[in-house]
Amino acid sequence: MFKINRFILYTSILLFLIFSFSLPLLAQENEEETEERVFRNPFIEYVEPAPANNSNTSSTNPGNNTTQRAEPVITFADIKSGLPFQLDGIITSGTNRIAIVDTGDGVEFVRSSFEKDNYYISAINQDSIIVNNRGFTFQLRIGGEINER
Repeated sequence: MFKINRFILYTSILLFLIFSFSLPLLAQENEEETEERVFRNPFIEYVEPAPANNSNTSSTNPGNNTTQRAEPVITFADIKSGLPFQLDGIITSGTNRIAIVDTGDGVEFVRSSFEKDNYYISAINQDSIIVNNRGFTFQLRIGGEINER
């Protein structure tokens, strides 16, 4: 009986020593795993982060053949020159207004909320329409005159 108790005691001490030395190693491996993980939003498309450079955004590194360019600045003149339609007239009946718009493909009768090539007609006034594009809002009058708002 004493031999069985001694055997159980030695076995339990041995198991205790094995687990006490292996648990810190397992915890350290788990910490290394979580350091390598990158958590991101699963609902947006993943984009690789750009490498950090100490140079200007429009310069070229001789060792690295990549060129970083700044976003082009969009001006009001660019928006005006890309206008895909012109206002030919406005029909008024009581409080309702219909704009007659020449899109190049033909004439369209527009009440409001018309869109072509990212140019949105948001409102129809007595002699003009209000157009939005890329943050610019302007007024297109009958005959082609464009006024910035």
